[in-house]
Amino acid sequence: MNQTKQIAIYLFSYDGITSWCCGVGTVIRHFIHSMPVVAEYLQEHGLETVFYAGTPFYHPECSWYRPEMLQETKEICRSLSGDVLYQLNGTEGDDQYVDLEQWKATSIGAANLAINYFQKHELNIVFTNDPPYCGVSSFLFRQLAKFKGNKPIVVWIPHSTGLIHEKNTNEIRYNWERQAVIDANTHKECFVAHINNFMKNHLLTDYHASLESLVPLTNGLPLFEELTSPNPQEVIEKYGLPCDRDIVFATGRAAKYKGFEYLVKAFAESQTDHSAELVLLVTSFATSQTKGSYQEIIQLFADLQVRGKVIHQFIPQEELRAIFRLPNVKSVVVPSLAEPFGMIPLEVRHWCNDNSPVLVCSKVDGLQELIEHGEDGFLVDVQNTSQFAQILTRAVNMSREERKSFWLKGKEKLQRKYSLPRNIADCILQILSK
Repeated sequence: MNQTKQIAIYLFSYDGITSWCCGVGTVIRHFIHSMPVVAEYLQEHGLETVFYAGTPFYHPECSWYRPEMLQETKEICRSLSGDVLYQLNGTEGDDQYVDLEQWKATSIGAANLAINYFQKHELNIVFTNDPPYCGVSSFLFRQLAKFKGNKPIVVWIPHSTGLIHEKNTNEIRYNWERQAVIDANTHKECFVAHINNFMKNHLLTDYHASLESLVPLTNGLPLFEELTSPNPQEVIEKYGLPCDRDIVFATGRAAKYKGFEYLVKAFAESQTDHSAELVLLVTSFATSQTKGSYQEIIQLFADLQVRGKVIHQFIPQEELRAIFRLPNVKSVVVPSLAEPFGMIPLEVRHWCNDNSPVLVCSKVDGLQELIEHGEDGFLVDVQNTSQFAQILTRAVNMSREERKSFWLKGKEKLQRKYSLPRNIADCILQILSK
């Protein structure tokens, strides 16, 4: 009988452990909540899991600090014989995502934590997320250059890159991100995980990753979670949502690349062909890209006399779920100009049941992998206002039966490809087999 081996899994992120400001934070939360099930899968392969979550130290008085999330993470870590680990990040604990010098401090802090812990365990896999942690592998392997035992395995997970969102080559950021890829191409203990085929091709083409250094870790959801949401009427009243009209709904940060201006223009052109209202929920001003864009959206609503409203408010996930489930929400729109993955289509398919809002997504990047046009949603060139308007009208006017058919096809794809615990476990097992 094979003896059980102990494997320590570390997850480092600047968001999603003590804070929740962006999509990466959402993905990290899903990763953490998946870990008890991941541990069950790994147990079947003779691996006993210890789990650590690593985060920069943030002051609790920061507006984006989430003590309830931290408590949930601590409980999950401790249930798997681990804990939450803290590092400095080059700030006074009052900022998350600053510049290269801050990212170096973040990476050094994470690398030192891994070095302090790894000899306690037989196997160690360190998952790091996005640019703040690109330097972990370099700092770690430099310090362990003469170490003769089993070194930690480091896996960098880019959920996006500077080339995707900035649309121009910032050499400083590119070289920083590229270093994580070079390390993976160089060290047998180092890998880069791709969250979908779009990111895999991007890493191969634009960052010159080797196929041997890449491993799949497809984004997804912990599909086993119980999905609760508050009383619908409470949510309607809190956000001032219409009860007597159909709703076209979109949400996200007030960043230019989210494409909300194109949605507003298309909805304005479409609104003579249906009676729906556009509800746009802007959830955060957390990045430098957002300057002025919220005010511009408000002004565009007024100039084009758009039927609907813009709401600016952080929304708990259970309340967003309640909105998706409202029977008069006929369409959920993702109009991004750049979207490496896109979690909203998965959330709509997982969260909804009796109500089946139709997904309308921008025909870009990873969104194209989530939608089969005309089968389980619609893909559209959002900068083609007339085409976009026609798709919005079609989505709003679809019958209940058509909506349900779209949702069922999307749900089948969700369960087949996007179970996050299974995808995490498969990634770990593939790495250990190399």
